Amino acid sequence: MEQVRTGATKDLAQSLRTTPWRFPLPLASGQRHLAGPSSFGLIYAMEVFFSLLAVAILFQAFIPLTTNPLNFAWWHTIFVAAFLFHAAWLIYVGLRREYSAGSVAPAAYITYGAYVFWPFALTDNAYSAHPWCWLIGLYGMIVPLCMGGFKAIFLNVLGYSFALSFALIGGKLALGLPVEWAEVGTQVFYLATLATMLGTVFGVARIYAERSDVFYAETLAAQLQLTRTRDQSQDLQEFDKLVHDNVMAALLDASRSEGPIADRTRALARRAIGVLEEETNKVQPMRPVTFQELTEQIATGVYPWNSRLRFVSDDVELFPKANPSSPIPPEVARAFTHAVTEAVSNSARHSGTRTTQISVRTERRRPSGTARTADEVSYIYCTVTDHGQGFNMKNLDMRRMGVRVSMIRSMEEAGGQVTIKSAPYRGTEVTVQWPGEQDNA
Repeated sequence: MEQVRTGATKDLAQSLRTTPWRFPLPLASGQRHLAGPSSFGLIYAMEVFFSLLAVAILFQAFIPLTTNPLNFAWWHTIFVAAFLFHAAWLIYVGLRREYSAGSVAPAAYITYGAYVFWPFALTDNAYSAHPWCWLIGLYGMIVPLCMGGFKAIFLNVLGYSFALSFALIGGKLALGLPVEWAEVGTQVFYLATLATMLGTVFGVARIYAERSDVFYAETLAAQLQLTRTRDQSQDLQEFDKLVHDNVMAALLDASRSEGPIADRTRALARRAIGVLEEETNKVQPMRPVTFQELTEQIATGVYPWNSRLRFVSDDVELFPKANPSSPIPPEVARAFTHAVTEAVSNSARHSGTRTTQISVRTERRRPSGTARTADEVSYIYCTVTDHGQGFNMKNLDMRRMGVRVSMIRSMEEAGGQVTIKSAPYRGTEVTVQWPGEQDNA
């Protein structure tokens, strides 16, 4: 996966110039859309459905595949084995609720290969030029349904129809038999009709799934805004209560006293001033925050997504852990929490998965690139990971407020750094670190 590091402009420019590897996809739309939880759920269901469809196709081809001797060369059974293996793999990843381009795209190559190489596989003892794989085009429809839109569906229906025509006509010519055009037209029309119906049903289902994802994202954003508004309202009510209980008590007591200000009034006034200073320090804390307190702030900040979060332990333990009481400046703690919250929010909106992993770890070590005599420094890391669709790092818009301000720039200004790793269909990993390596080098 490609990598972007804050605080290193040269590394950032170099990584953005790198072109990621793409799995080739024949006759599919080149545009890749963001998929949400509902879209991915539909893809899981399609993986299981098409694997079961493969079993039905094999039952339909049972007789030509079990006839002894076969009416085609042994090497064409490679496509039968690949067909079986890929169907088994699809049902495996579908039941595990996983998806990647690499698990779906081979269906197109198996389909086209079985059609195109069929006329060359017929032997002298062949009794029929009818391919065992004439319905395999239905299985190949999983590729445009999972990785493209209606344009890709239409192009693949045409592609499989032409490939079947080539197999039927080429098989007749290879055996020196006359081409029965009516039979060829009927079988090609039958395949094209079934493939179109299949593509239409799942294509429409995917449109509604994408609309559901949009509604989910809007609802999540509204819930987050409502939570923030509710928290602000509660803070204001608590502040009003403190003002009423302390400041007003001092003023009322002073108004009831005649002559010099009584000692009780002075005590109440001092108490009111102390409470106001305490509340001010809560908003703008003057004392450093410890690593332990920062962890608690992170847990509070990501609470709106608590139902999808999985807090896991970080297995990387190359150095001793830092002291939980290690201090961190309050402005750094705020920037750190905001960066983690933004990473979790982006995962919920764009990853297409229902689970996001988050881990926190600390280290006590010398800064990278320093001499052995350098003092050790306490580091804290928070990693947000999902196994969703990921994105192309080359297309990462650094001008976006969420990426540039809330995450990268805020941590740079606070002396930390953010590392982003992602690739299409390989998930995303965001690591927030303080202090940054260059600040201690």
